[in-house]
Amino acid sequence: MRSPAAFLNALPGIREMDCGDRAAMFRWACFFALIAAGLRLCFWAYTGRVWEDALITTLHSENCVQGLGLTHYRPGDPPLHGFTSPLSVLIPLVGDVLHLGWGIPFLKAVSVIASILAVFYALGIALYRSIRLPGPLAAMWMGYLACEHHQILWGMAGMETQVTTLILLASLYYAVTWRPLPLGASLGLCMLARPDLAFWTVIVGVYALFRDRRQLPRIVGAAAIVYAPWLAFAWWYYGSPIPHTMVAKWLGVPHWWQESNMTCSTVKREIVERIRDWIFSPLGLTFGGHGLHLRHPFWDRGYLSGLMLCLALAGTFFAFWRRQWAMFLPAFFVFVYTLYYAFLVPFIHGWYLVPFSAVAVLLSLRGLHGLAYPLEGRMRTAVLGLVAAAYLACIAGILPLTFKTEKQIQENIENAVRKQAGLYLGRVMRPDETVGCEPLGYVGYYSRRIVYDWPGLCNRRVTCYLRDAPGRQTLYDMLEHFRPDYILLRGQEYKYLTEYLSRTWIDTDYDLVKAFTASWDRTRSIFLLHVNVDCGFLLFRKKALHGPFTDTQSATNQDE
Repeated sequence: MRSPAAFLNALPGIREMDCGDRAAMFRWACFFALIAAGLRLCFWAYTGRVWEDALITTLHSENCVQGLGLTHYRPGDPPLHGFTSPLSVLIPLVGDVLHLGWGIPFLKAVSVIASILAVFYALGIALYRSIRLPGPLAAMWMGYLACEHHQILWGMAGMETQVTTLILLASLYYAVTWRPLPLGASLGLCMLARPDLAFWTVIVGVYALFRDRRQLPRIVGAAAIVYAPWLAFAWWYYGSPIPHTMVAKWLGVPHWWQESNMTCSTVKREIVERIRDWIFSPLGLTFGGHGLHLRHPFWDRGYLSGLMLCLALAGTFFAFWRRQWAMFLPAFFVFVYTLYYAFLVPFIHGWYLVPFSAVAVLLSLRGLHGLAYPLEGRMRTAVLGLVAAAYLACIAGILPLTFKTEKQIQENIENAVRKQAGLYLGRVMRPDETVGCEPLGYVGYYSRRIVYDWPGLCNRRVTCYLRDAPGRQTLYDMLEHFRPDYILLRGQEYKYLTEYLSRTWIDTDYDLVKAFTASWDRTRSIFLLHVNVDCGFLLFRKKALHGPFTDTQSATNQDE
């Protein structure tokens, strides 16, 4: 019978691991891999979570299988590249080919497998001879990848996040162990996983120039073999390899530094808040399941994530001080992407940060290792073991609350409000009619109608309007310009439009025909409910093209 160490050596991507006690670490890796898979399967079965953006993407794959093209619902228009990550649509496409409607479940199943492999790649990186983290810190990294809520959430809500994390860790492993061909292939997969990982490919390319420039053609060639087919297809099929979603966000969501009233103090405050409260917050106790905000539980207030940020800075210092060349890659990755998210991303969505956090933790662990270095061998192992256990207890300890909250959000808000709005629009709208609103996922997927969403993620007309109407780049200007047949507004959006902006055209030209409101009795106990903006929507219908409202349900009826 093969020993555990021999079996570990046979695993893809772990052959270069250098550790004196591989059998013990193998048992820890298997433990955390089982925890990772088990937690994700429990989350899937218990919450039934489906993220808004997953529905946007999977509609492309379902339309493709139904013969409408790899595009969002747009009758008569050329195909639209309405998704950012190619893998986010290619993986669901496999599931939908097997059976229409299996796209999101198939991506969730792939995410479970990816979480297992991510744990083993993290072990391979942590224990490789040029990094050599102590066993407790390697276990701490694997435990974070297995148990942290956001490492679980978005992959198991139907997005490509977990797959992206795996591919990023694999590319880091192959760079650290210097395996040019697998490294090139993994970098090609990085580009398929998320376009902004182009920054990472440049970092690795510069590293290759200093490491062994003779291998650079092999790396580039392997990456091109993986990525070039999609690049050629997107250019031919969509007319551009640049996703339409990126164009829409660039045109419709201004950067914070573009505001005219910025001062030195406001610039400083914005940068600090973005780094402390957004970019590094998933390293501690935080919750982003409500969509717009990452919030710390009231008992933490961001102290744990602040500590991990300080440790990451210390880890960067120790890596450069000791000239630990293998740690330069994660250090530059974290530095470059911190600048990217702080200055070039208008709004930092939580799922952007999951792969980033998976690498940033490594710097924090290096900081812990450096601070504990003066301690004696057994004492250092004991102290680091206690620190790792305490950290993972905090990370895993809030999972019962976060799992319960995700289930409540899905059942009482997403299913009861946004899904019902989409289904209702699908029943009452003709195929040639249009609806205007900010969210696209649930409305577009369940209505299968033409949506003027903001900022036009899957609507060329909206992005053309944004390009041609500078100074009028808001949701309310867009709706006033197009005057769609139906308008779906959140309660606060309607109040802002009519009271703050004093625009009465919606009351003059539209009838309020239905309200979709979450039941207060079912939602009032939801954790951090006050940051959720999707608890109520108002549906308006244009008067000019329709007679009096004759639906059997009155405009004041509410869907619970």
